[in-house]
Amino acid sequence: MLLRERSKKFKEKEYFHKLFSNQSNIDYWESIYGRRDFSGVSLRKRMAQALTWLDNSNLPKSSKILDVGCGAGVMAKEVANRGYEIFGMDYSYNMLKKAKAICNVSAKSGITFFRGDIEFLPFKDSIFDMVICLGVITYLKSEHKALHEMSRTLKPGGTMILSILNKLSLAKCLDMSVLVRRRIQKMAGNRIVSWKKRREIKREYSPVKSYFIPNLRNALRTAGFKELDCAAIQYGPLTFFGRNIFPEGVNMNITTFWEKLSNIPLIRSLGNMYLFRARKVGGK
Repeated sequence: MLLRERSKKFKEKEYFHKLFSNQSNIDYWESIYGRRDFSGVSLRKRMAQALTWLDNSNLPKSSKILDVGCGAGVMAKEVANRGYEIFGMDYSYNMLKKAKAICNVSAKSGITFFRGDIEFLPFKDSIFDMVICLGVITYLKSEHKALHEMSRTLKPGGTMILSILNKLSLAKCLDMSVLVRRRIQKMAGNRIVSWKKRREIKREYSPVKSYFIPNLRNALRTAGFKELDCAAIQYGPLTFFGRNIFPEGVNMNITTFWEKLSNIPLIRSLGNMYLFRARKVGGK
């Protein structure tokens, strides 16, 4: 049973390694932060929020910061430009190759890249002053091991900046048809698809995970973190049966409107991308 679980986890990791080593995906993550479409604007806002928290943290320039799941290195470059020593880590060799090229890595750049697994970080205990993890744990089946590993490598009192996808976002709540459709497909599949075929489908399909915010808060506490702040961005795009209701420009105006009201807890709880700033308490 244990060997089967390990084999399954290995296949899942290799699936994502191949996915993010694909040249088209590498090009996407290199270009997305410069695009003016809905996704590009949303990811720039996510990065801007994380950088605002970093700028307001009063960390000395000698601080060591880990960017877990650094992708094409866009965030790592921004951190390095602020004078910090940044360590970028990703599971994909090809993505790291792109990150090194984008960041123009040299002995004086203040950036070091590593290949590693978020659930088994290749670092000693308590060596980082901050860990940044944007849009990564959404690709994991469980967040617990990753959160404990990030806590382990943080110094006591160190800060983690984390982003997740919200299971009860405004867009998901308004498009209940998506939930109904998935349920119907699942029920129909259970009746007409053979057991062997279902296993093949399940093995090859790894969905992106979203979270109930209270559950994620519990996971943070269990991993030894105290929440300091939270923020929400991206209230859309609004869809019906998974298809956009409004043109992209209207969707961006809608999400901008709601983001201006996101200091209200109820409205903040409906954001699609949710960010946490948390401090490691106790431990080594």
